[in-house]
Amino acid sequence: MFVNGQSVGKGRKQQSGVFVWDDVKLDDMNTIKAVGTFDGQTYSDEVSGIKAENKNSATSIKYQTHIQSIGWQEAKKDGQTSGTIGKGLRMEALKVKLQNKKYGGNIEYRTHIAQKGWQDWKKNGQTAGTTGEKLAMEAVRLKLTGELAEHYDIYYRVHSQSYGWLGWAKNGEIAGTAGLAKRMEAIQIKLVEKGGKAPGTSEKHYVSNQGVFYQSHVQTYGWQTWKQNGETSGTSGQAKRLEAIKIKLQKMKVSGNIEYQSHVQTYGWEKSWKKNGQLSGTSGKAKRLEAVKIRLTGEMKNKYDVYYRVHAQSYGWLGWAKNGEKAGTEGLAKRLEAVQIVLVEKGGAAPGSTEKTFIKK
Repeated sequence: MFVNGQSVGKGRKQQSGVFVWDDVKLDDMNTIKAVGTFDGQTYSDEVSGIKAENKNSATSIKYQTHIQSIGWQEAKKDGQTSGTIGKGLRMEALKVKLQNKKYGGNIEYRTHIAQKGWQDWKKNGQTAGTTGEKLAMEAVRLKLTGELAEHYDIYYRVHSQSYGWLGWAKNGEIAGTAGLAKRMEAIQIKLVEKGGKAPGTSEKHYVSNQGVFYQSHVQTYGWQTWKQNGETSGTSGQAKRLEAIKIKLQKMKVSGNIEYQSHVQTYGWEKSWKKNGQLSGTSGKAKRLEAVKIRLTGEMKNKYDVYYRVHAQSYGWLGWAKNGEKAGTEGLAKRLEAVQIVLVEKGGAAPGSTEKTFIKK
């Protein structure tokens, strides 16, 4: 007998014409094929679409990609590769859904399409992207909602033209490229129990030559490399303070600046706003950042909202602040440890919860 193309060996004869296989593992949906011989002749029969109620199996994820000149591929699951590698074919659309879901909530995903930009969020097996328009997917974001987000992290990485496999993004981060005209060719998606280990490196999961870029000065480490468009700058779980930050816009198509202001240990709020890569905070004085404000000016202010959140000592990640609101703490002597910043088209949905962005004594 073969289950989903894999042999499970010969059965145990129970009576004439009846054979039994013990401890056969089934997926949620199965194809079963039986092969036998009689008088030197081989006979076979096959049935597909056999659903198994695996009540004790873990929640899993399945996904399909629509590939240039191929169309929809067979569904893959739990970290398997969907798409093609080495064939120069673009991914055009994506469907994602959960199997054996044990908690409330949904899987949601959106794609960045060549010539069109970011599309609306889709969920639970809906098609994200395009078919029949010959347009490449260039980046993707996936997230869990409701109880699912409390029990699992969703990780995903993409194989991009010229770059190959990028790092693993998670929980709504951007994976892929923007502004580089590079097609996505393949994707892997995996659920991990909340707080569990990532499937691999998370470095360089998103490559872009445009957007918001930021750099932080970290206790004992000094200046980190530039991060961009929602990536994490700083550290988590290492008890290291942020001491300074620089923020800039790069290759935006509209005029305007990004300005920012820090609340510094013993000094309080800086008297003036910094802009376009200037240093906010201190360097070499062992002073922690405790809160930040970030805003846009000019046409940028009319076209985009700037969202940002901080990882604060004792509290972890706070909610997403926007457009000059305070993010962090004041009067509690709590250090900032990391920051994320992202641009969202004006009026678009926040990257996550906007609750509890700032805590003051």
